[in-house]
Amino acid sequence: MPDLKFENANALYIHLPFCSSKCPYCDFYSVKYTKQRVDLYWAALFMELEELTQKVNNDLLQTIYLGGGTPSLVDPFFIGELIKKIKNSFRVIPAAEITMEINPASITEEKITALKRAGINRLSVGIQSFNDQHLKFLGRRSSSENNKRILTLVDQYFDSYSADLIFALPEQSLNEFEIDIEELLKFNPPHISLYNLEIHENTPFYQRYNQGELKLPTEELDAEMYELALEKLKTAGYQHYEISNFARRGYRARHNYIYWLYQPYLALGPGAAAFDGNCRSQNLADLNLYLRYYNPKNSTFVEFMDNAGGKNSELEGRAMKNPKTKATKIRELNCLSKKERMAEYSFLALRTAKGLFYHKFYQQFNVDFKSLYKEEIAELKENKLIKEGNERIYLTNRGKEVANKVFLKFLLD
Repeated sequence: MPDLKFENANALYIHLPFCSSKCPYCDFYSVKYTKQRVDLYWAALFMELEELTQKVNNDLLQTIYLGGGTPSLVDPFFIGELIKKIKNSFRVIPAAEITMEINPASITEEKITALKRAGINRLSVGIQSFNDQHLKFLGRRSSSENNKRILTLVDQYFDSYSADLIFALPEQSLNEFEIDIEELLKFNPPHISLYNLEIHENTPFYQRYNQGELKLPTEELDAEMYELALEKLKTAGYQHYEISNFARRGYRARHNYIYWLYQPYLALGPGAAAFDGNCRSQNLADLNLYLRYYNPKNSTFVEFMDNAGGKNSELEGRAMKNPKTKATKIRELNCLSKKERMAEYSFLALRTAKGLFYHKFYQQFNVDFKSLYKEEIAELKENKLIKEGNERIYLTNRGKEVANKVFLKFLLD
């Protein structure tokens, strides 16, 4: 099967696809959580991890990110074993950022402390709102009071963590969003992520939106909310370093920054995508297929480790030795043209506060950005969506509000 080959990769993403229920706005791959599924999955995950080590020449990891799904449903024992396995398989720098997403509805003080012992040093907390009505609308099982309680505990045990809010919800007022921001600032989190509600295909919200049951706020109100957040967070001392992300000095999300810098990254798990600088590989979003491929004997994690004896000899290609398994397609591979890579590089660089530096673009592609996009730059500057200076371009506040429209300008015919 054709696959990626990494000359270097500094980041590893692991998808843990388990949820207790599906949020109606979420389009990430997930399945119903059961202990048995996690047990089988962990054996499969270790198998893919061993396979992954064969694809990487420079195996120095700076960041690890466990996303989902709802990773906080998983017993911290499994998280600890996974981190140990990663550290035994790759060279992980001592100061590596190791992040895990948690849902306030599925976390306890005991789990928080166990995750820290397991090696997690940064949490991403899916608060989404402090308004019970909005939380119910979003399908979140937590409450405003529980969100506050969990943030208090996270702040007690973790120096580095992020808190997410979603805004521009149907029937949400500017005042309600302001209350959410002010409530979050009481906790003084090191990092904050703000996302306006997007309606994705293949979600319940998409169906309701198409049927006219969901009415999103106007673009004007959406922009007002965003501008309000920029003002309040700036006043509170946060650096707005990326369209949706704000951090106190020294607390930027290092893992996500690797994506925005268009650097290679590794990935594990069904639905997870990796990038080697030229091609993108995505595992098929199908847990049953993933288990058949990487754990054809349906071994529990304990059985798998007992049989392997913790050594690589047993791990080497167990699934691959099964002819039927070997013929199974487990991932899609998409190699990008230079035109596509230049467009992606531009989008991602413009998401950051620093923007796109002309000399870095030239170093990457041996193409002069100003000549290639001369008309687009002129039009965007005239419409006050970008600014130019110090041999770079970057989004204005108005440009950030309509960022997707800006990004479309860099799609070459």
